Amino acid sequence: MSARHLIAGAAAIALLGPTALVAQGPTGITGVEARGVTYQSGFVVKSVSEVSIPFVLLYPVNPRLTFDLGGRWATATRKGLDTTATISGLTDIQARGVYQIVPDLVALTISANLPTGKSNLTGGQLLTAGAIASDLLPYPVANFGSGFNLTSGVALAVPVGGWALGVAGSYRVNGSFTTGDSSYKAGGEFRLRLGADRLVGQGRISLGLTFSTFGDDNLGSSPIFQSGKRYIGQGSWSFPIGNAGLQVYAWDMYRSPGTELLGLTQSTQKSNVLAFGTAASVQLGPNILRPQIEFRIHTLGDSSLASAGKLLSLGVQYEMALNGRIALLPSVRFDTGNENALGANGNPTTQAFSFTGWNAALMVRARM
Repeated sequence: MSARHLIAGAAAIALLGPTALVAQGPTGITGVEARGVTYQSGFVVKSVSEVSIPFVLLYPVNPRLTFDLGGRWATATRKGLDTTATISGLTDIQARGVYQIVPDLVALTISANLPTGKSNLTGGQLLTAGAIASDLLPYPVANFGSGFNLTSGVALAVPVGGWALGVAGSYRVNGSFTTGDSSYKAGGEFRLRLGADRLVGQGRISLGLTFSTFGDDNLGSSPIFQSGKRYIGQGSWSFPIGNAGLQVYAWDMYRSPGTELLGLTQSTQKSNVLAFGTAASVQLGPNILRPQIEFRIHTLGDSSLASAGKLLSLGVQYEMALNGRIALLPSVRFDTGNENALGANGNPTTQAFSFTGWNAALMVRARM
């Protein structure tokens, strides 16, 4: 593969975005996805379910400039021991433009989160919002609304000794919204991303590291919370086996303790999620079968990290090409694992409750 393709690959790693590389033509994606998780009797939650309808449009204006627009309609329900609460509606809509200042070398990204989602939640709905924002369990929609924000970033990729190295930096500015009689504004985020990519025989090794730091959250004119720093490391090795492609991967996300600044200053727990898995891509004529297995470990705590949960997922997606422009992508996934109960101090206890989960989706992709 040429150095130009290696450079493009590193830029994609650095940007960590689905439209870092220019699409072949206007593409639309939609469908329906359902998710359900049921917990062992005795846990504070009986079940959590969610249904979402995504919509994504990718539009390459020319080889240098690409736009994408996406959002979801979703409904999520949490059933507790005594109460049930549901959130339904449109989520925030994300719009983004990617411009290659120097093709395959330097790219500029500007994105906006448009506040079309939820801005006011009841007490029960807040519990539902917390359940789908799980660090351990992936839900199609993890946030129904976060207000307006604007992010700008630049990515650079260069070849160095057989490697394609990428670096990207971005800054997000958040708007404020009203809560009660006061305005709330989340702190800005600075993110730095590093990527490395190279061919090894017939395979490819990709590495990535992302660092994020945040400003103070403010209620009115008073700072109330300082989010902890976030570190994400990623690595994968992909290689062919006959008519199939196999990928072995791992990633780790560590969040340092945050600081509550209102009243007595105190720290929140630090958190870590480690995942590793294997995914395959098997060509079956014009169609593609993609089985995957992944295992996650979540740890949480104040002074030291303790087990907060484990997750084993088995899934498969089948891409069916109806013609040269339209494809159906049905998929299913089954989950099993456990979550640890939290003590009065918010740290996980040794008491673990098992859960089972499932995910089913039918997506349609159309290229125009």
